[in-house]
Amino acid sequence: MPKVCTGSAGYGGSRMRILIAEDDPVSRKLLQALLVKWGYEVVVACDGEEAWRYLQSEDTPKLAVIDWMMPGMDGVQICRKVRERKDGPYIYILLLTAKNQKEDIIRGIGAGADDYITKPFDSNELNARLRAGRRILDLQAELISTRESLRVQATHDPLTGLPNRLLFSDRLTQFLARAKRQSSSIAVMYLDLDRFKIINDTLGHNYGDILLQEVADRLSSCLRQSDTLARMGGDEFTVILTDIADSEDTSVVAKKIMNVLSAPVNLDGRDYFITASIGISIYPSDGIDAETLVKNADTAMYHSKELGRNKYSLYTESLHSTAMEMMILENSLRKGLENKEFLVHYQPSVEIYSGKILGAEALVRWEHPEYGMVQPAQFIQLAEETGLIDPLSEYVLNAACTANKRWQEMGLEPITMSVNISAKQFEQKKLLEMVQNALALSGLEPEYLVLELTESALMQDPTAAVDILLALKSMGVRISVDDFGTGYSSLSYLKRFPIDAVKIDRSFIKDITTNPDDAAIAGAVVAMAHSLKLTVIAEGVETLEQLEFLRTLKCDQMQGYFITPPVPSDDMIHIMKNVDYQFNVNKAA
Repeated sequence: MPKVCTGSAGYGGSRMRILIAEDDPVSRKLLQALLVKWGYEVVVACDGEEAWRYLQSEDTPKLAVIDWMMPGMDGVQICRKVRERKDGPYIYILLLTAKNQKEDIIRGIGAGADDYITKPFDSNELNARLRAGRRILDLQAELISTRESLRVQATHDPLTGLPNRLLFSDRLTQFLARAKRQSSSIAVMYLDLDRFKIINDTLGHNYGDILLQEVADRLSSCLRQSDTLARMGGDEFTVILTDIADSEDTSVVAKKIMNVLSAPVNLDGRDYFITASIGISIYPSDGIDAETLVKNADTAMYHSKELGRNKYSLYTESLHSTAMEMMILENSLRKGLENKEFLVHYQPSVEIYSGKILGAEALVRWEHPEYGMVQPAQFIQLAEETGLIDPLSEYVLNAACTANKRWQEMGLEPITMSVNISAKQFEQKKLLEMVQNALALSGLEPEYLVLELTESALMQDPTAAVDILLALKSMGVRISVDDFGTGYSSLSYLKRFPIDAVKIDRSFIKDITTNPDDAAIAGAVVAMAHSLKLTVIAEGVETLEQLEFLRTLKCDQMQGYFITPPVPSDDMIHIMKNVDYQFNVNKAA
């Protein structure tokens, strides 16, 4: 063990550890006394070999005063050995020597000494040179800290502290090289938080950041130290699982992740629930390079979202084919918007008792140059995922308002025009502006516009939904809940929302005359909606029997193929002018 002496933290000291290597006992004691007085923690070596041992220890002194002339290993040799090291902290060496010739000084500095002082030394000069050495060490420490900080900034996510995309790619490349050498398997998981944007937009980015940090902590708790968790940006995370035996190992981790995310997160005094869609690819079966594995995991993740979110999927070749088809369709969708390939058709809504046309629903159709007429089910979800839903919806809204105003100017009896608003649009703050612009451009009075929202869209954040609905109602437009009964079975929530109508989903109408459960649900919706003074519209009516049954339930309006399929504007004009729907029903009911 080295002999260590310490003094109080004096001027220029602050208890930095310093080595004295001096074979002369008188000089050694004098140096020791001065350095202790100046506040250093002093380690003493009586020869070069002992000094070299101390300089290789874990608690290496950062400053060293080394005598040139010592038996065995002299000071110049120590300097050379210190500078030949490839690791360890930098040691500032002050060479103590009786030699004062220029060539001797050059030789000492060339061997690795940082400074020198000649014997007999002046204590003030020694103190000043040591303080200069400390300033250099402090500057070096600051540079090292800055370099490390820059390295962390370049390779880590500043919000969560997790590796970023750059470091993730580097580690994945390294793990793949090792897996190839060892003939082992690794997995890549791609996670995307479901409906994170709702919380971020509703509560603000500060709470969104808190949620991301909480998610990062929960994800970390599911993994081993040998695994890597990274944040790719936004609400996307990736995981590298090393040394897996088979796909079952990845399924276990995926289920664990879904479980830890299921617990609520308290933000601003309220509990919020977050889920994730997960995609998994495995080396070497799903790819042998980093780019392919990440791309395939991403493809599998989108498949999980298509399955309804809060699910995990393993990559398969069929998913790749589907992804290619979706990519081609997305490109076609973009071109279709540019080339004005989208049309708006209209389906009338008829009062059941009188047969009078009271409204119409605007339904978009895509007249593809190769595939013909493409139905909304084939492209609406893709439009939402790619952000193309905004220009598409704006086009439909403008076209519908313009058509309704045109019909009125032609002298046709005014009716309401219903336009579907997707959950994605409902989350966005510019919805109000889009509606205002459509009304202003068309000149349509707000009372003739009905915005249809799905039950699930309203229930994602009921409190925020009420605020948006109130803002829309203040403009004078009407609100209808579409596909009612398919979402949360939340009849009690109806009274919270400032709405005007509900539409019974076609899935309950299809077997309403043969399925007692469907009949009971439809009857309950009508009765409860009427108690709240709401209009009830049945959609998907295809037979006279369905119409008669709805009439017995006192349902207000209906639409469906029993009346007419969706038709172009000119056909709708013809229907409004010439068709009188007089249903052959028993009016005694």
